[in-house]
Amino acid sequence: MADKTCLVCKGPIREGDLHKIVIYVVQDRLTEHHYEHVECPGRFGV
Repeated sequence: MADKTCLVCKGPIREGDLHKIVIYVVQDRLTEHHYEHVECPGRFGV
């Protein structure tokens, strides 16, 4: 399993951590995806 890093706090997301995936879609095509801790609210990064 690849290491996941939070887009907001840049901290590591460990296997048991609650997190969400952020997917960017441009012109109906998946461009990239990132992960964020659920504990990092209100600071959605683009």
